[in-house]
Amino acid sequence: MIQILFSPLGLLRLLGSCAIAASTVGCTWSAPQVEPILRLIGDISASGSTDMVEEPAVWLASVGNRGAVVTPYSVDESFVFANEDGDAIVFDGWTVRGITGFGLVSPISIAGKSGVRRFVVAGEQSTTMCRPWTRTGLMFSQSCENGEGQIMVNEQGDIEKITMAIGSTIGNVTLRVAK
Repeated sequence: MIQILFSPLGLLRLLGSCAIAASTVGCTWSAPQVEPILRLIGDISASGSTDMVEEPAVWLASVGNRGAVVTPYSVDESFVFANEDGDAIVFDGWTVRGITGFGLVSPISIAGKSGVRRFVVAGEQSTTMCRPWTRTGLMFSQSCENGEGQIMVNEQGDIEKITMAIGSTIGNVTLRVAK
């Protein structure tokens, strides 16, 4: 059985409000990393279901000092961790690609894996340099100018914790399986 733990229309309204707000101040707002969230909402609204990652898993997410309980959904080649409050994080298997909710004024868009990584936060673009991912035991690590990124896996290779530095104003984004 698939359990949907967030309101697709509420999340759509949140994202729509962000897009309208950005366009009314003369900015062009584009967040291709948030498109999986919109597709997920459309799929859920149309069919009443989506591909759940195995059993309804519970993950704990935090962006800066704001935390939330989220559920992972598989969307195309990414995972969307979302809840009914409009908090959502898009993760491509290596890098967080987009964040909305979590008390943010506007969604965060992230591009790049190794080398230059670009962040768009509240319409402001910044970049950081990131080294390639390395592995030590069950830990994958990446060193960036703005901080460290880590992906912890268990013995079966399943991801149990994801941490990525966003920058000095936001801090880190962390996702971990609730035990």
